[in-house]
Amino acid sequence: MKPARIVFPGFWFGKSDLSQAEDLARRGVGGFCVYGGTAEQTRDFVERMNESSPYGRLLFCADVQEDLSEIIIDAPKLPANLELARRDNPQDAAYRKGNLLGRMARACGINWLLAPVVDLGYTSPSLGDDPFVITRLCADMLAGMSNAGVLSCIKYFPGISGVLKTLPQLDEEEFVPYKQLFRRTDAVMPSDMIFPNLDDNTPAMLSDKIIKGVLRKRLNYKGCIVSFPLCKGHVRYEESSSIKMLHCGIENILAPQHAASVIDAIEREVNKGFLTDEIIHSVSNQEMSISKVQLGPQPDRIKDTFDLARSIFGVQH
Repeated sequence: MKPARIVFPGFWFGKSDLSQAEDLARRGVGGFCVYGGTAEQTRDFVERMNESSPYGRLLFCADVQEDLSEIIIDAPKLPANLELARRDNPQDAAYRKGNLLGRMARACGINWLLAPVVDLGYTSPSLGDDPFVITRLCADMLAGMSNAGVLSCIKYFPGISGVLKTLPQLDEEEFVPYKQLFRRTDAVMPSDMIFPNLDDNTPAMLSDKIIKGVLRKRLNYKGCIVSFPLCKGHVRYEESSSIKMLHCGIENILAPQHAASVIDAIEREVNKGFLTDEIIHSVSNQEMSISKVQLGPQPDRIKDTFDLARSIFGVQH
């Protein structure tokens, strides 16, 4: 058992050191979160990391809010999420967007899209402010992604729009999409914000009350929970925060800026006799996720899928 496997370092093209990434792959990380490369660069990176890994097959994540162009710089833009509800057939548009996102990601070697956003709101990346409309559109988007052969992740629990709401209000509004979509998604990502009515001094992703008390117990979610990307969450102490998240029930630590130090901290915790069951559970879930991806359709060529996206939605890079 390698504790490193629950860590997914970030790799920023043009900034990160490729040899350090190879060292992390050899050390046994579960995958990488990629940022800012071209489609060809990303695919080459994926192949190189898989070759370096003792497992031979890793999970590669794209932290997407609207479309893949946020991560892959030459990917075509797709319509904003908020625009989908205004189309003649919004559910078909949501399916097509999810399917194209998945097919473009697979062409680049990415097999896990950290999307869609299911928060309620009046602006993108939300799909609207009605929880039932969001549920329907996200269900179709998730179906499109699944049929393309990529994993998904709904976010940001418990819902940024509910930051000042009481628990009963959240139950009636923000929690609706989550409860309906738990069985359709591969993971849930908590927010990095504080929800004072649920836990008055701890961000959701570090909160026992929110992760164990609300997500696991109240809503009965049984699936995978991943961290908010540490590089974006402005976490001051990555090592201690990662340990805290794992004890709360987070299964995968995403995009720490100092991945080797985080792995060292987790290994020390395991050597003390803690987190063993949690890591075994997480690794087992990873194996199932990798198997699910491998059973999916063969990836398209990059040019073919990018051209298809442009032709269906009439958008350009």
